[in-house]
Amino acid sequence: MLLKAKYKKNISFFFKSLLISLENFLKQFKPKKYKAYNKYIIVSAVYNVEKYLDDFFKSIINQRLDFKSNIHLICVDDGSTDNSANIIKKYQKKYPKNIIYLYKENGGQASARNLGLKYLKENDLNILWVTFTDPDDFLDRDYFYEVDSFLKKQNNIAMVATNIIFYREKRKILYKDTHALNFKFKRQKSVYDNIKLNENIQLSVASCFLRCDYLKDTFFDENLILNFEDGKFINIYLFKNLNLKSVFLKNARYFYRKRFDKSSTLDKKNENKFYYLEILEKGYLELLNFVAKQDKIPIFIQNVILYELFWQVQDLVNHPEKLSFMNQVKICQYLDLLDQIFYFIDRQSIIKFNFNPFLFLHKMGFLHCFKKEKVLIDKVFIEQIDDKNDEILIKFYTADINDEIKMLFDDKSAKIICSKIRQYDFLNRVFIYERRIWLKFFINAKNMICFINDKKIDIIYQEKKCTFYDIFYEIKKLKKRRAKNKSLWLFADMPFRADDNAEHLYRYVMKNHPEKNIAFVLRKNSHDYKRLKKEGFKLVDPKSFKFKYLVFKTDKLISSHIERYFFEALGENTLKTKDFVFLQHGITQNDLSSWLNQRKIDLFITGMQDEYDSIAGDFNRYKFTPKEVKLTGFPRWDALLKNNQINTKQIIIMPTWREYIVGSYSKKLMKRRFNPKFYESEYFYRWDSFLHSKKLQELHEKYDYKIVFSPHPQIRPYLEGFNLPNYIIIPSVEMSMQKLFCESSLMITDYSSVAFEMAVLKKPVIYYQFDKDELFAKHTYTQGYFDYNKDGFGIVVLDIDNLLYELKMKLQNHSFKNNFLTPKANSLEKVTQAILSI
Repeated sequence: MLLKAKYKKNISFFFKSLLISLENFLKQFKPKKYKAYNKYIIVSAVYNVEKYLDDFFKSIINQRLDFKSNIHLICVDDGSTDNSANIIKKYQKKYPKNIIYLYKENGGQASARNLGLKYLKENDLNILWVTFTDPDDFLDRDYFYEVDSFLKKQNNIAMVATNIIFYREKRKILYKDTHALNFKFKRQKSVYDNIKLNENIQLSVASCFLRCDYLKDTFFDENLILNFEDGKFINIYLFKNLNLKSVFLKNARYFYRKRFDKSSTLDKKNENKFYYLEILEKGYLELLNFVAKQDKIPIFIQNVILYELFWQVQDLVNHPEKLSFMNQVKICQYLDLLDQIFYFIDRQSIIKFNFNPFLFLHKMGFLHCFKKEKVLIDKVFIEQIDDKNDEILIKFYTADINDEIKMLFDDKSAKIICSKIRQYDFLNRVFIYERRIWLKFFINAKNMICFINDKKIDIIYQEKKCTFYDIFYEIKKLKKRRAKNKSLWLFADMPFRADDNAEHLYRYVMKNHPEKNIAFVLRKNSHDYKRLKKEGFKLVDPKSFKFKYLVFKTDKLISSHIERYFFEALGENTLKTKDFVFLQHGITQNDLSSWLNQRKIDLFITGMQDEYDSIAGDFNRYKFTPKEVKLTGFPRWDALLKNNQINTKQIIIMPTWREYIVGSYSKKLMKRRFNPKFYESEYFYRWDSFLHSKKLQELHEKYDYKIVFSPHPQIRPYLEGFNLPNYIIIPSVEMSMQKLFCESSLMITDYSSVAFEMAVLKKPVIYYQFDKDELFAKHTYTQGYFDYNKDGFGIVVLDIDNLLYELKMKLQNHSFKNNFLTPKANSLEKVTQAILSI
């Protein structure tokens, strides 16, 4: 119906991948070239790659440039413990004049390559060019042919760089030409003076050829185990040969294997402190010091460091938990290393660094956080347009929250609707501030000018400098598209389950606002389908064509969850001219900003003041302002309070889930795949031990309390493996969560926001948190404003003994009355009015 950019891109990737596969097949019929202009040698460090070696060898032996006559191979076995050695020897036996096998004790890729280089330098093999192909990768059949054809006409080349194409194991789209540096290969061949390489940086020795006679005393740094041994080596080599040239060949394709199990060194590096300390000190800093002692640091080397650091910094901005495995001393050491490195980086190099996905945000953050230099504001960005109300959301980055901004329309100041200061953190530092301001757009004006601190600055929209009329016509276009919408409200909880805020709000609107055209999204095989159908709900299956049609025509999508099947039903621009109302399915007590900031949310419902402040207030990580966020209470709370029961003698055990122990999400199934390794997790062991505890059974029998185990829906597929005792009740999927809360006297959970439901009912909670550091480092959220020890609705315990003890005390003393949380009254009507107002 609407083929959006994302899907067009996927189709493009699919056909490009198919084309590469076809070309690979056809190339085997091309005639061989037996006599090369040069001879070549590969030095390959091998460690436990038995399942990839056949592909590696075949791609080299079957080269269009005859292997026997022109290509040699030094395989350095770095102490492999699998069958790698035997596979190498098998090929060596067949090609004894071409393949050399060396063995050494395990010491890392750099030491293995150095052994190969030493052998090459000590033995006169009369070979001019060397490359370092990795043994889990493979080469295009024309790889050496393309290189040799170019070198035949050149004699002042120091480096030949080849085009990295990702080979994605076990994926539908096998090949992807999406490397961040693939812009270097836009032309068939690009030749540059080394001193003027600038943005054309090279970091991989596997995908380039170097002159053996120019290497001289250059070796790999064996202290760099996880990363940048390539980058340091190649850039020292290029610096020593600034008077020569380098070439980038598009058609010399190097297939880089992205392992399906993510077991490569590159995939694991972010989990190791060496990546953040030794690589900065022994890699980036030593390279900069080496160059600085001899000459001015070339732009290309500064860009190498900026490129490398970008991936680290981007990953850590607003995510300090990712360094939870490092103590404070190490973190301070890491920050000090960054400051030392940025001393060598010029301000202009940062400003001109335009690598995708390096953003203006990162430039400003680098200058402020690491260079400690003044941030000069020269751009303001229009991020969002509210075409219904003729309002625009502008933002700019600053180190001074008191900057004065003025937007003029025909010399008249624009009215400020609301504003917010968003804070980006880098560990214990402020990375940069972002000012976010909603303004009234004067639709009848003719000119638009922005000043910050009395300085006129550029206005950017969709990455381009814009004028008043650019925004005027964009608003006009959006209004025209929105006019096609019908006055329809589409509600949804989960595809297979209702019984959440959307169901309660739908029921209220159906009864109190019958003039509204509404529908509720639910799978026909859901256990709630018949119940809601009987009640008069107008239901639509999300797998049906009717659902797609209704999404296309609807004005408002209202959901308690953020599910792709719903807000991307017609592609990634589904919500462009539709209002998305996020009812939530629980209080946001932890920091969900990295997830929620990716979404367009026009109305964000919250349930308590602290929660509202943590999202809409200043100096937090959320992009949302008071325009989008409203404090109304949750629709389901009205019924929750009405149906509450006391003295029910029931304990509800409701742990939440962990993204890193369940399966990946399947769009086709509309749910996550089953992960058999779940039963190897600490999560399973801890909860299983508690549920099988003899002391728990004794408490159940002594105090006559029902024990109900109802984990998060993502954990329900694994219930069979718990093999629970008969006295523990597992509620059916048809059981209403509201009913469980109302009928229970006490809750045991870990981090789940369902604890707030018990707080609304003035019922206590025990928090069992055995994996706090791991959860906040790996799950979908990080710790937010809510401190479980200070703000929680019960005691926090870390082990099973204390959990059983606190449970015993609660049952023994009958301590179930507490004044926890007073919810907003009339939440249903408040939410309805909030929706009507947008």
